[in-house]
Amino acid sequence: MHHEIQERGLSADYPIAYSVGAGKVGKSYLIELGGHFFQSPAAYYTAHGEWNASPGYETERILDFSRSITSDCLVCHVGAIKPGAEKTELTPISCDRCHGDGEKHRERPVPGTIVNPAKLAGRIRDSVCEQCHLEGATVVLNPGKYWWDFRPGEALEEVETHYVYRTEKDAPSSIAAVSQAEQLVLSACWRASAGRLWCGTCHDPHGEAVNRKQQIEQICESCHARGGLSKAHTVQQDDCAGCHMPSRQAMDISHAAVTDHRITKRPAGIMDAQTARFIGVWHDPKPELVERNLGLAYLNTAKQRQSGADFEQAFRLLSKLPAAQKDTAVWAAQGYMLLGTGHAPAAVECFERCVRDNPERAEYWLDLGVAQDAAGKSSEAIQAFRQSIKDDPYDYRPYRALAKLYQRLHEAGRSEAVVREFQRLVPQSIGMRLLQ
Repeated sequence: MHHEIQERGLSADYPIAYSVGAGKVGKSYLIELGGHFFQSPAAYYTAHGEWNASPGYETERILDFSRSITSDCLVCHVGAIKPGAEKTELTPISCDRCHGDGEKHRERPVPGTIVNPAKLAGRIRDSVCEQCHLEGATVVLNPGKYWWDFRPGEALEEVETHYVYRTEKDAPSSIAAVSQAEQLVLSACWRASAGRLWCGTCHDPHGEAVNRKQQIEQICESCHARGGLSKAHTVQQDDCAGCHMPSRQAMDISHAAVTDHRITKRPAGIMDAQTARFIGVWHDPKPELVERNLGLAYLNTAKQRQSGADFEQAFRLLSKLPAAQKDTAVWAAQGYMLLGTGHAPAAVECFERCVRDNPERAEYWLDLGVAQDAAGKSSEAIQAFRQSIKDDPYDYRPYRALAKLYQRLHEAGRSEAVVREFQRLVPQSIGMRLLQ
């Protein structure tokens, strides 16, 4: 398969390296450039049987194959990333995602040598599903943790903290594509079950039943005897999920529908995360991380919603943290907010801490360069942009920032040379060709 995009008289055509998704809602597609993955602007949506803009591209003014796909995106869609000399291989999700390391079980295939989620305590059990089926408002990694660190048998909060939008009544508020866990806890069925109702009650991860409607009916009747429902239901009304868990339009992905997991007695209104008053933690992290993680969460949602109130809350929480609790994620967040409020010299100091602690992180060098440029330190900014390019040569952003800096310095030749440098690496880049 090839995808071709035409934009303002220019075109880009790439072979597709991988499709992502089971196809029930749709599929996204990835191209590979030098071991780096980028999302195609075109996705296929199964329900409508049509091609349209990929998630994240709906509001872009210029379409290009420029959206970098990294571990925070891939962790829920692939089993592992295996870098190679010529190409990077993505492997499918396998047994270990839910059952943990299977080496001991392969050597001795008996109970107890592998994790069985159904036999875990409630919070630990639910973490297995929530690692991919709880997106919420945002996710914050704990210090020193990475997206692939979670292991079945531990609480998700040991690795990352999830935050969800909440209403004035302190109830989760979302009808996003990955909000099933948030919705389920609102249901009377879940509350009455005292922890017995969970994802595995209705979903078999090893394969759906042949007669799904009949399977769901049997599950519902394990608590709701049909005799007690006879006054409200006819014999023909046997599609429990069809009435009590209807399909709704996802708020965050156009052309995608999701099943409402609130299991409402009667049709309920649609939740709206965009008008929710605040964000709340799904499950608390360790006490010493409460304010750090909440501050980073507010920064993430501030970027998503362009919310001045969220930016203020993020800065208030993060700026008052003791120096010993400020890791690079916190310094980067403070630098971002200082830069956005016109305090470029102070932002430079924050990003200098980041590159000192993580000199291999291209993103921090790019941020440092932007801050130095804003502070009038052109020579230092050029060096920072160059280091960012060295660490991640397929990211167009430092090239573009460097080219624009040279333009402001009235060095047109050097600006054009930077653009050509990227074009030699990615000759089909529409965005960079439009800079010429």
